[in-house]
Amino acid sequence: MNDRDELLRPSLGSETSPETSIYSATTGFLAAFFGGPLGGAIVAMVNAWRLKRLASDWPLAVAAIALTVGLLWWELRAGGAEWLVDIAGSSGVQIALRVAGLAFFSVVYAIHRTYYRSMELFAVDPPSGWALGVGATVAGFVTTLFIASAM
Repeated sequence: MNDRDELLRPSLGSETSPETSIYSATTGFLAAFFGGPLGGAIVAMVNAWRLKRLASDWPLAVAAIALTVGLLWWELRAGGAEWLVDIAGSSGVQIALRVAGLAFFSVVYAIHRTYYRSMELFAVDPPSGWALGVGATVAGFVTTLFIASAM
């Protein structure tokens, strides 16, 4: 018969390992805000890997790529940039990418919300997200510039 303490053990990890902590929502938020959907997708995929959910979360990466390419195509080829500049000024394209990044983060947070809440409930500290956050932001920003220059 199982001990009663087993009922209180966090279940974020597998049964043979201790609980798994994922990077904080702040790391994903900032990476998505400054790195666009691609920066947010990098943090989301690392969290999915840590949770052993890559098999079910890989469409998030495809959605981030499609959202970035679609937005850049609309801005650069379909005349959306002119419309954005008329409304938001010269930084309209950057604002659109940041809004798209935050929308993408909202979807990722909704999918991983139970894991974030479980970490809070059991007082599990997330790993330091500085290196991942900066790397994801730079990678997302540079990749977005590369896609924009290729169009």
